[in-house]
Amino acid sequence: MKTRRSLLKPAGAGVLIFLGFILPAVIGAEQNAWRDEARFEIFVNGEEIGEERFSIRASGDSVNSSSTLSFKTPRSGQSVRIETQLAANARFVPKNYEVRTDINGKKGIVKGVFAPGEASFEYLAAGKPTKSGLLVGDEYLVLDTNVFHHFVFVGRLFDLGNKENAQSVEVVIPQELENGILRIREVGIEKIRVDGKNRELHHLSADSGTVQIDLWIDDKNVLYKIALPAKGLEIVRNS
Repeated sequence: MKTRRSLLKPAGAGVLIFLGFILPAVIGAEQNAWRDEARFEIFVNGEEIGEERFSIRASGDSVNSSSTLSFKTPRSGQSVRIETQLAANARFVPKNYEVRTDINGKKGIVKGVFAPGEASFEYLAAGKPTKSGLLVGDEYLVLDTNVFHHFVFVGRLFDLGNKENAQSVEVVIPQELENGILRIREVGIEKIRVDGKNRELHHLSADSGTVQIDLWIDDKNVLYKIALPAKGLEIVRNS
């Protein structure tokens, strides 16, 4: 068992070109039934390279999400497809997780199981399966590489009524076997055009210590846009 605390692994290894982030204890809990189904368009330096379609369903103390993401990497032109299934509690602490990748026909699977204080993963690709794990706190999120709908959970947990201090979230990245802390604060209200409408949204700045991630959510904590300025990356909701 090993623990990691670095917040962002440098991009460049294979297809892990966008996220290597990692996002103790966060803020509100979602108790009522709700659903979020949409499509995220993915842009790099203004050019659309792919999309992610996702579905999140919450009821009581159970949250389930699934997604299918497909894109072509800007430089190498690799075709990438990622499918995910996640089960979590109402505060988005994971119960089990599976991600299937297909990179130019090369397939892989990551399976995660979670126990108090421990996140364990099995990696299935060419060759023998490998297992590893991380020590974690009581509350954390899965924020996996290139899986953008996981940021919906960050937006849902952010307390819009607390404008005094940054709010912290522990996150785990299964594909990179990393974990760490993301500190999030509200920058202000901005009017931007997303999903075919002009909207006044709360601009959140998420700081890992080495990279800044920008999120835009509405008054109901629904996520509409993600940006990683250092990578020229934007993800925009299009229902």
